[in-house]
Amino acid sequence: MSPRHPAGPAALRAAMRVHLLVRHGSTEPPPPPSAAGASRFVPVSYNRKLALIERLPTGSRLRPRARGPFVSTTDVSIVATCSATCPFKGSGCFAEAGFARFTARKLDAAARGLTDDQAVAEDIRFIDSAFDKGQVPQGGARGGRDLRLHVGGDVGSAAGARLLAGAADRRRDRSGAVWSFTHAWREVPRDAWRSISVVASVKQPQDIQAARAAGHAAAIVFDEFPSDKAFALPGSNMEIVPCPAETRGKPCVECRLCLDAGKLARSNVAIAFEAHGPAARRVREDLVQPRALVVDKSGADRT
Repeated sequence: MSPRHPAGPAALRAAMRVHLLVRHGSTEPPPPPSAAGASRFVPVSYNRKLALIERLPTGSRLRPRARGPFVSTTDVSIVATCSATCPFKGSGCFAEAGFARFTARKLDAAARGLTDDQAVAEDIRFIDSAFDKGQVPQGGARGGRDLRLHVGGDVGSAAGARLLAGAADRRRDRSGAVWSFTHAWREVPRDAWRSISVVASVKQPQDIQAARAAGHAAAIVFDEFPSDKAFALPGSNMEIVPCPAETRGKPCVECRLCLDAGKLARSNVAIAFEAHGPAARRVREDLVQPRALVVDKSGADRT
């Protein structure tokens, strides 16, 4: 028996149409999503890791303001889309902690009864309909506006990734880079993402090599950086670069390393992040990283 849909029979019929599109691998725009609210589109991000943000005095408090170049973002239900194999799902995910948890809970509640592909279909609808008459504002770093997919959430199937890639291709025609991270890199092949710059989020150093063998650039989380310079890890022959947004305050819109995952992979470079946010303590307790070999500019190891 089909699960009861919270929005009623009409929404359930829409969900079935989405399922058929996903099942047959169509990259055409899907029909309206089966339940409004499983995804969110933010036209201007106030995340200082992604974009340049300044704080201006407003009455008794400082309020953030995006200074430009601007970045757009999406979030999608974590419960509906994130793989059960993700080590941080329900156990340290930054998108499920702090103020971000309110957004995550709202999206998860709206996605109740949906499959991951149906939730992603709503994500696609937002991307296709973003901005007036589909004209992307030219306020990004290189024209248009870069789009960070899934600040919270993921894609759980190859078919869903192909549908999302179709929306990304349509957006790229209107300019702006599209990038994301995924914990489902073992389940979803790299070619399903097509033009989306996607980086595999891994937990163990040996997984960096496994992700690279699968065609992905990789990113790994540390309890603490061994250095603010590039370093190496036992079990990987890749150069590990600490995220410049975390070490130098250089946001993604300026750094752009993760916005070109293909170049990262070709250069044999992986990205490192430190555990951060309100859930950082839980992540640190879970992470046991081997001792790193810090590599200086001359290429010699400093242990």
